[in-house]
Amino acid sequence: MIHPQAEKHRIANVAQAAGWFVAMLAACCTAPVLAADEPRPGQHDMLLLLPSGPIHVRAWITDDGSPLEQVRQNYIHGLITSLDTNQDGKLGRDETMKHPLFVSGRRYENNKFLNSLGSQRPYSNREIELAVDRVAGQPVAFRQNNAFAEQDLSVFRVLDQNESGLIDRAEMRMAPARIAERDSDFDQCITFDEFLEESAGMMMDIVVTPLVESPPTSLHSELLRDANEPVLAARLVRLYDQDRDAHLSEKELGWPAKRVAVTDSDQDGRLSMQELATIGTSVPDIEFEVDLAKQAGEAMKLVGNANAEASDPGGNAIRMRRGDVMLSVGYRYRDPVDEARRNAEAAFNAIDADANGYLDRDEIAEHQRFERYLFDAMDENNDDRVFAAEMMKYVTSYAQAASTSCRATLVDTGNGFFQMLDTSNDGRISIRELRACEQHLLDVAGNENEINPSRLAKSYQIEIERGGVSLFGKVDRPTAKAPGVQVRTNAGPVWFQRMDRNGDGDLTWDEFLGPRDVFEHLDSDRDGLLDRNEAGKASEKTP
Repeated sequence: MIHPQAEKHRIANVAQAAGWFVAMLAACCTAPVLAADEPRPGQHDMLLLLPSGPIHVRAWITDDGSPLEQVRQNYIHGLITSLDTNQDGKLGRDETMKHPLFVSGRRYENNKFLNSLGSQRPYSNREIELAVDRVAGQPVAFRQNNAFAEQDLSVFRVLDQNESGLIDRAEMRMAPARIAERDSDFDQCITFDEFLEESAGMMMDIVVTPLVESPPTSLHSELLRDANEPVLAARLVRLYDQDRDAHLSEKELGWPAKRVAVTDSDQDGRLSMQELATIGTSVPDIEFEVDLAKQAGEAMKLVGNANAEASDPGGNAIRMRRGDVMLSVGYRYRDPVDEARRNAEAAFNAIDADANGYLDRDEIAEHQRFERYLFDAMDENNDDRVFAAEMMKYVTSYAQAASTSCRATLVDTGNGFFQMLDTSNDGRISIRELRACEQHLLDVAGNENEINPSRLAKSYQIEIERGGVSLFGKVDRPTAKAPGVQVRTNAGPVWFQRMDRNGDGDLTWDEFLGPRDVFEHLDSDRDGLLDRNEAGKASEKTP
């Protein structure tokens, strides 16, 4: 006979178990809905914190179709497999002693005290991940470079002949002649580098050593931030909270009310710290896909977005304008392993003073990094000599880990005076663009009699590239990149392309190889230039 009190407890326990089961079933049923709100693999959100308000950039970054997080895990799995000589599925200290990621362990080799503390235990998975993270960093690192804005002033100085800080109407009229004087290679096109030649000439007496004694440092970005960083909400409030109420309104953010309402969960017209923490899930200003394994021109694709547009048919850049700010996103293909090997080869040749094919202690005496740990780390057979093959093996292993990451570098391009005149965006000012130079400057001035740089739109560029590392130089350091020259190809008939020696898409009389009367006959618009359309019409008439 069952006691009534025991029966009561049994029924209660059954009911409790049933309630738990129903709750678990409900959770399982709703799990897919919750997962749908999570970012899909490869999604990286970033905010460009400009004075006029943040710009939300969303990138889907992959490496040969795989998210960077998966690429990192695949690398770690391959690393363990390659180093696990006894095939026990673990990495012992002796198995990793020669690998660059664990080279610090050699300092404690055969240390009896540390051995007694169990220092020979295998590396845990977490320790291996941290060793890779020390070299490669986060899957996406954010950097900033302000040097290009300074270089853009070189173009402004050419235009500002009287050094008044303004470009007046007389200087606009003289601009074509002033710019044409910079054509030092006489190819009838002016590149950005030709504006910098005077500055380069002033640096001729400076001796640059090929080996940098201190590791290249990262220039972390203050303006371009990860949308998921824990303190981003506090950073946004500090930057944009004008009335100091710890909330951000549409006016303070520079966003329309409809966009703020998406994140405004309590619908009070303001975003609190809690609501700002989810700002990365809002609708972005720019959304694009990029595959780091592909070459420039086919790696980046704009995802449907009315606020941005592809700036060239090859998909090398995406541009958007917001108020007085122009933002472009570009991609640069990079092979970090090849860069590291070439960099190391140059360093090896510079240090190997006697050219005997190896480095000894005397040759590295003046290089502190080599003397501290790199020499012993690279000396694989402990013969007190580092051969080129040993150095290459070391840097290759180091660079392979670094290549599992990506960099998003924010470049402040200033007011973009060069881009202002380079209307074709091919990295050069051609004769056709030179002729339109004065009119372009007049259009920029508008109703004003001069151009004041402080009133012009600011220009920024986000460059996406694979991560890398350099132990012996500045390959790892973000540098200001001049606008790349893109020589036009497959434009017009074959004879036209062959005569167009500078690849600017026009033939001048100097480039044309036929008689003068033929040139003038083909130049139907009498502008002194033959374009591909005029050349095409001539080819159509030829039997």
